[in-house]
Order: sequence, then C-alpha cells, then structure tokens
Amino acid sequence: MQYKKQMNDKFVYILLLLWMTSCSEGDIIEDDINFEATLEDCAIDTNFVIFKVSTDGNETISLNFASTNFDLDNPPEDNANQTLELNTTNNLIYRQFDNSIDAEAYFCSSIPPGNIRVIRELISTNGTATISYTTENNVTTRSVVFSNVTFLGTDVEIRQELFELGSYTLPTP
Repeated sequence: MQYKKQMNDKFVYILLLLWMTSCSEGDIIEDDINFEATLEDCAIDTNFVIFKVSTDGNETISLNFASTNFDLDNPPEDNANQTLELNTTNNLIYRQFDNSIDAEAYFCSSIPPGNIRVIRELISTNGTATISYTTENNVTTRSVVFSNVTFLGTDVEIRQELFELGSYTLPTP
C-alpha cells in the first residue's frame, strides 16, 4: 500500500513538473502601451513621423513612414483614407527613456540628440495603419488607427487588434 502511494505521489509530481515547464508560444503579454498625450507630426524630406510623448516625457509612440504623396498640412483632395502596411519601412515604435526628451529635437531633427538612452523599445512587425480625415465647419481632423499590430521587444511580444494613436486638427488654410 505504501509503495502504491509513493508511486501516485511521484506521478503527481511529474505531472506538476511537466505542466510548469511545458512549452508556450513565447512570452505574449497583454500590455497597454497607449497613453493620453497630444498627437504631433513632422517631416524630413519624404520621411514622416506622427508621434505623441507622455506628459513626463519618458514615453513615446511614433508612426514612422516614407511617402511621396503624403502632406502634413493638407488632407487628400477627396478626404480619402490612407492605408499603410507596417513593415521595416513603415513602423510603429513604442519607447521608454531614462529621462524626459525634447520631442521636437528627437523626432524632427535629421540627427536626434545623442544623450538619450532608450530603456525599452517595442517595434511593430506587422499590422495596418489607417490615416483618416473628417472635416466639419472648415476644420479638418486627422485620425490614426492601427489594426492587428504585433510589437516585438526584448523577450516580449504584444498584440493589439485595435490601437488608436489619436487625432489632431490640421492647420486652417
């Protein structure tokens, strides 16, 4: 009887050990990397960035893309949505810094400041960015929304089906 109990205990321990060390699909973490902040934009030649910086200046989210037909100050003539596939050229990047940053110097200079240390970085590997426009009372609003985005970082993967970067008004002509 004692032998049977010992065998049952060993079996339970083995199952517990296997369960605790079983394979997974990787570290998929549900993490909300979105925060409230003012959406801004800038361009250097045909490279554009639409970004927001947290109020303490230590976090940023930016859409970086290249385009020959995008205009920061004006929507398309028909206010049509613009769609970008996220890839190595067009990407969404989340960063945390060791100190607050100057957004204009960091995003809108051809050479960003070198004294900034990134402590966490997540870069999109796939997904779709949709830039849409609405006009009311001669005021045009640009909105940026992402779908099916996967962010990768060191030992972390975050998936978000819908990710709203935000909206901002375009300058009045």
